[in-house]
Amino acid sequence: MRDDLLHKLQERVKELTALHGTARILQDQTKSATNVMQEVAALMPSAWQYPEVAAARIRFERLEAETSGFRETDWRQTASFVVRGGQSGEIEICYLEPRPLADEGPFLKEERDLIESLAEMLRFYFQRLLADEDLLRAHSELEQTVAARTAELRETNASLRRLASELSLTEARERRKIAEDLHDHIGQALAFIKMSLEQFRGNAIFCGFEGKIDEITTLIDQTIKYTRNLTFEISPPALYELGLEAAIDGLAERFRKKHGLAVNVEAFPEIGPLGSDVVVLLYKAVQELLTNVAKHARANRCDIRIKREGDSIRVEVEDDGCGFDAGSLASCGAGDHFGLFNIRERIQYLGGVTEIRSAAGKGTAVMLTTPRRT
Repeated sequence: MRDDLLHKLQERVKELTALHGTARILQDQTKSATNVMQEVAALMPSAWQYPEVAAARIRFERLEAETSGFRETDWRQTASFVVRGGQSGEIEICYLEPRPLADEGPFLKEERDLIESLAEMLRFYFQRLLADEDLLRAHSELEQTVAARTAELRETNASLRRLASELSLTEARERRKIAEDLHDHIGQALAFIKMSLEQFRGNAIFCGFEGKIDEITTLIDQTIKYTRNLTFEISPPALYELGLEAAIDGLAERFRKKHGLAVNVEAFPEIGPLGSDVVVLLYKAVQELLTNVAKHARANRCDIRIKREGDSIRVEVEDDGCGFDAGSLASCGAGDHFGLFNIRERIQYLGGVTEIRSAAGKGTAVMLTTPRRT
């Protein structure tokens, strides 16, 4: 009686050891499923009543692991399991030689409970494994979707930048045509009218119209001056006839007169010829920067430097005004700094870069660098 009780106790200890060891193996997430199955299979024979003739095998879908010398015999005990989604597996133990009959062939009732428990533990393991794989797959698909959308957004933004810059250049060309029409037609017509009117001045004295002639002449002079100023505002002829440096000199002079801002222009020699698109966009960028200085910087002085750097042209606009937090430009696109954002996009369209150095109370320096030809 005592020996029988001791034997049963030893069998239960073996079973508990197998369950504990299996739980420890299944918790190790660093091993592959095949390695896990192999280790659990190797642990199983020692938990059965006759370990010296026991062999084990575990299968799950296309995966399989078995102990050395395993073969199917008439003395086998199996347990199946199914995970969510219908994928199935099986765990089995075989005696390679006949043994005395017990509760289930040569197997004990407790061994049936043990193999069912091991099958349930493997079911949980594979279900968690598949859930992790689904999660990783979903995460990977999400990353791919985000990457694709980000690429599409970048391409859309690049297209919008190209469109905006092309529109700016088209606008400049149209402005030039309008300015040429003002100069060639309206301006010359007004000058001709003034000359013709002067021919009537002598006769007008005798007719009493001298005062009216003077009024009309004054009005024509004002209109000619207004037309000339409007021509320069729309598209300065110097930009196309004399080049970027001369046009910026003229721009600086107008800002000195209109805003009382001390604008100094320094153009280094040997700048060389520039592409027409480069000239237009750099001129408009400097014009916008000077407008920002006049409106917002509360500056007394502004220095403009134009120089060549290899195959690039560099324009620097620096003021002694109130400055601002240049870091805020990283996310701008509207508000007070939209003009700077717009300049940066147009310069980027030319293949150039915009550098901005500013701090509160320390003024602002904007450096525009682009290829000399595009």
